[in-house]
Amino acid sequence: MNLEDLSDFVLVANNGGFAQASRTSGRPKASLSRKVMDLESSLGVRLFDRGARSIQLTEEGQALFKSTSGPLNEIAEAVDMLRDGRAHPQGCLRVNVPSLFGLMLMGRLAAEFKRACPEVVLEITMEDREVDLVSEGYDLVIRVNPKPDSELVGFCFLREQLLVVAAPSLVRQPPVPVVIRNGGRNPAIWQIAGSPSREIETTPVLELPGFTMIRDAVLTGIGAAKLPRPLVEEDLAAGRLVSWGTVAGQSAEMWALHTSRRFASAKVKAFMRFLKTTFQDD
Repeated sequence: MNLEDLSDFVLVANNGGFAQASRTSGRPKASLSRKVMDLESSLGVRLFDRGARSIQLTEEGQALFKSTSGPLNEIAEAVDMLRDGRAHPQGCLRVNVPSLFGLMLMGRLAAEFKRACPEVVLEITMEDREVDLVSEGYDLVIRVNPKPDSELVGFCFLREQLLVVAAPSLVRQPPVPVVIRNGGRNPAIWQIAGSPSREIETTPVLELPGFTMIRDAVLTGIGAAKLPRPLVEEDLAAGRLVSWGTVAGQSAEMWALHTSRRFASAKVKAFMRFLKTTFQDD
């Protein structure tokens, strides 16, 4: 398999077709088409379904694109860096963050990082689902209490206490109705820190994907929930919510992660250092 043919395949797949790939790269459309056909011939599979006005990746093409696009982009970046002698952070840095983190902190962090690394172009998206870094083209993600993943590496840069909160009208009669974030990981008995510690028998009545949605549901009085202290401080001060105590042995941990399948580029290393320094100082 020719690496140049593979690179042209990724170029066409990234741009959604030969015409756009030709405009982006400045290379003839016929040349790109021939390179992709050579790759298909060497692999013995069809990588694109070609229609009259559009092309689509086949199942085999999608699998090849998913496994090669990230590494090839990293190789190109490394070659550019070595060729030009540039070891400082630059280029587009794609970061995915949870909605709550994005709304509360990411604006300030983005501005401060841009000031420190002006040649990096930040592209930030907010989603509460777990994106796939390689297939979706992200350099780095922020996740709350991530599940162990052998393909992701990074560190925890922030920990916040979790409080059990509820509307004042909610009765604490067991089992207490609760709003949860992840049903598969939710214990039936919640432990409240203290001397001695207390237990709350719970029964889930609603499952939602994000902390902000959970807070809004709890405000209606439907049930109690475990929520990070910063998110509910204003509601507690205003009396819209009451705290039943701090969750024992559990916190909301924010992790910065990148894929172990790629070497960490200068821009990723710079953002990781920035987070570590910023939250150590805080």
